[in-house]
Amino acid sequence: MKKILSVALALIMGFSAFAQFESAKNIAPKGGAKTMPTWHQIQQDVTGVNFLDPTETISTAAIRNAGKCMVIDYSATWCSWCWVMHTNGILEAIHNQLGNQVEVIWVESDPSTTNPAEITGSGSTQGDWTNGGTVPYPIINDEGFNNLIGNSNITGYPTVVFVSPTGYWCDVYGTDWGFGPYDATEAVNAVSALLNQYPQAGVPPVVDIDGPTSVVNGNQVTFTANIVSVDDVTGISWSIPGATVTSGTNNTITTSFTTDGDYTVELTVTNTIGTTTKTMNVHVFSWNWGNTMSYCEGYQADAGYRTGSSSTWGVMFPAEYMNGREYLKSVDIYVAGGATYQMKIYQGSNNGNPGNQIYNRNVQFTAADEGWQTINCAGSVALDQTKDLWVVFTVATSTFYPMSVIYDANGDMYYVGDPNSCWAMVSGSWYQMSEIDYPCTFAIKATTGNTPNAGINTLDGGQVNIYPNPTTGMVNIDVDALESVEVMDMAGRVVMTSNQSNIDMSALANGVYMFRVNTATGSTMQKVVKR
Repeated sequence: MKKILSVALALIMGFSAFAQFESAKNIAPKGGAKTMPTWHQIQQDVTGVNFLDPTETISTAAIRNAGKCMVIDYSATWCSWCWVMHTNGILEAIHNQLGNQVEVIWVESDPSTTNPAEITGSGSTQGDWTNGGTVPYPIINDEGFNNLIGNSNITGYPTVVFVSPTGYWCDVYGTDWGFGPYDATEAVNAVSALLNQYPQAGVPPVVDIDGPTSVVNGNQVTFTANIVSVDDVTGISWSIPGATVTSGTNNTITTSFTTDGDYTVELTVTNTIGTTTKTMNVHVFSWNWGNTMSYCEGYQADAGYRTGSSSTWGVMFPAEYMNGREYLKSVDIYVAGGATYQMKIYQGSNNGNPGNQIYNRNVQFTAADEGWQTINCAGSVALDQTKDLWVVFTVATSTFYPMSVIYDANGDMYYVGDPNSCWAMVSGSWYQMSEIDYPCTFAIKATTGNTPNAGINTLDGGQVNIYPNPTTGMVNIDVDALESVEVMDMAGRVVMTSNQSNIDMSALANGVYMFRVNTATGSTMQKVVKR
């Protein structure tokens, strides 16, 4: 899984690390699968000496002039993920199955690695990268090979790129287009697809549309043209039947929808050779946000676990959803294990800086508190309805715990599809989760209102008695001034609601549930076992 280069070691060692996780599974890009990658022109052709045969010079210009494509793996000998991919046969599979069309090259591209012995496994590395000299593709031990695409584009190890004979390249590993970690079959299929769609002269433009596939009615939305054309583009036009275009340029269009339903965004691009039309379906829906805002991006993944000395993560609710929200009253978060959670509230921009801190509170949880917990705000937090709202958590712990519960787009949380929602702090800087290629989403609920809380209205657990626990069906709640009860499963989904002090759980499956008890003076969460 690709990581930001400047923080690669920190990511491996702790966290600001995502450590001890299973390899990413079922990565589904936000907005649906892209039909084309993002293409860039190469910066310059390069040459390098084959480490396996010092008499052989590898020239990217010569390879391209011969009409062959290239798959280049930019790696570092110290990189464990690079080693796993190297030994999983991915490059060999591309070489063996597509070698008549694709030249595979492995590059030790880290300029800080100067000892050639590390490639043969005798210099504090994972092993022999040459496999005893039997690797079927050339190895380049020269960071000068990076100049083909530019050092700034090698943002982490491994970076695997596809290079076309026409001088264009795209990133094909661990991105929102291409193949996922450590799968040779998927890699061959991805490269095979590129052999039929890389930019070529004398053909109509290749076109795609970037934009959300689900839109809240009334919100402005922008669609962007992704155009690849070796020949000059002579015309770009957009069409969205049933919607009113509010602004735009040739490459972008901004609009809003006033009626729920399914719409078709149509983009037509013409170059000197021909015309290409691309369409994308968009679902528009109305949703009464009420007082609770929730975020869940469109990834589907296993739960993410981390360990380390500290961790910082959060979600951003954009200003467009803040209208009418005068106070932040409480925040719900999924916790596990004993730890002190520090909650900080910011209001600011969505450019990677949360803005100004307007509230903070420390909350201590124990192992018995695993599940959804409500953190109430003292006197509520007055909100600026013109600014983004950031809800940020920091945990200082050396134990394993889920960062938060993870849902897919079909889960019980509200799906907005905003790629700016989930953030993590890595080595002192904020990154969107998509930037560091980790398929994790944070489900954090922020409850707002138009009147402030009277105080820190979190009930002491001793003020609420829920019995019998464990139960086979009926549960009694003994508390003063009961207003409502929510019963949630361990995924955070509300499975029952009531305003009564007697809850019949007979119809629910056996398992562990969380009861959120709301009263006139506060609320609390307690775990109940159904047998």
